[in-house]
Amino acid sequence: MPTPYQLFYVEIPKILRSGPKAHRDIAHELKLNFPSYCDDSIPCPHVNDNSGHPEWDHLARSAEQGLKRKGIICYNRLIRKWELA
Repeated sequence: MPTPYQLFYVEIPKILRSGPKAHRDIAHELKLNFPSYCDDSIPCPHVNDNSGHPEWDHLARSAEQGLKRKGIICYNRLIRKWELA
């Protein structure tokens, strides 16, 4: 069984096949498709600012950054959305 990070790493490029998306749109699709991996009741232990971001959202953002480092996706600053590289 894959970890949430591994699952998000594989799924995010698939989500972006339909076009550029903001993180909130990617997160929404991940939560719809994989609700058992997206538990909002588990707070992110890495953020101490009470931002309300759950751990799964942090892992989704980390997966986006990992995909960016590998050149699979990129962040388009002009439209403020992630897209396939």
